[in-house]
Amino acid sequence: MKTLRWIFALLLLASSNNLMAQIQATPDNDEPAVTTTDTAKRKKNLQLPPLPTIPKKVLSREDSLAQVNHHASRYIFAPSAYPINKGAFYYQNYDVLLNDVQMGITDQLGVGIGYAFPLFMYLTPKYSIPLRKNHTLAVGDIAGFSVFTGADNMMWLNTFYGMYTLGSPQNNVSLGLGMLRSSEADGSLAVTNVSGMYSITRNFYFVGEAWFNNRNRRFVSSYDNWKYDDVKMTYAPETVPVDAMLKRSTLFTSVQFRIIGHKQRTTAWSFGVSSYWEHGDRFDYSATLPVWDNATAQMTYVPQDLTIGPKNIFLFIPSFTYVKKIGDMNDVSR
Repeated sequence: MKTLRWIFALLLLASSNNLMAQIQATPDNDEPAVTTTDTAKRKKNLQLPPLPTIPKKVLSREDSLAQVNHHASRYIFAPSAYPINKGAFYYQNYDVLLNDVQMGITDQLGVGIGYAFPLFMYLTPKYSIPLRKNHTLAVGDIAGFSVFTGADNMMWLNTFYGMYTLGSPQNNVSLGLGMLRSSEADGSLAVTNVSGMYSITRNFYFVGEAWFNNRNRRFVSSYDNWKYDDVKMTYAPETVPVDAMLKRSTLFTSVQFRIIGHKQRTTAWSFGVSSYWEHGDRFDYSATLPVWDNATAQMTYVPQDLTIGPKNIFLFIPSFTYVKKIGDMNDVSR
């Protein structure tokens, strides 16, 4: 009996081992076995999504022309160091009274002629020297003379200058230094110019310039001084000549907002204000002059302190500029 029990236990143990082996050998339908080939395929098919890129805008010919500032060679009256390219032709009118024409002889040499109504004409050659990007140098001359006047009344001036411009044609500042000689001044006088332009939008600019000069001005005149005559017992006038050198300073400023046409960016209108300042020494003197005394009904002679000479001036006027460019329309190099 015990022998049968041991046989039955051994058979039960053997059947249990066979069942466990079948379970381990049978693959699970829910979780299939991963082979080496399947892993390689998954790695091959796994790809990262492409990184987003910023599309580059390619400007058309019309858009490129629209970015060009065709009016970079001049502020209001003051030139910049930027050249007037070969084939370009400008007409400018300033406050109706000044008419100006500028033209490009070569890509670096330009020349202009102007007429200030009613009695003055001028010539303005300019040679530009590009140094590197956003750095330009120019040398030039402003030669003016009166017209429709006699030889005795003819006035003239000549200013040889150098101009340095820092910045792009859209946003820049210029510093100019020149030597002025004229029929109204003794010797050479230093002239300083500071100008600039700022692009608010591609069709709207802020433009300004200032000219400064400090000089010794010769003043020639005379005045009367009444002296007592011991013989005739009365006062007699004496003319006293005056020949003096006076220190005088002048400042011309102009500020304008420039509007450039949308369709034809070669046309511009500018509106603003201009001012002219002159200030400095005058000639002070003392003289005895006759004064009527109402109380005594007699003429009395009273010493007085007086001043003569050039007056200090301040002029403030609206300003308007119209500019039209003709030729060289395909210039996109700047």
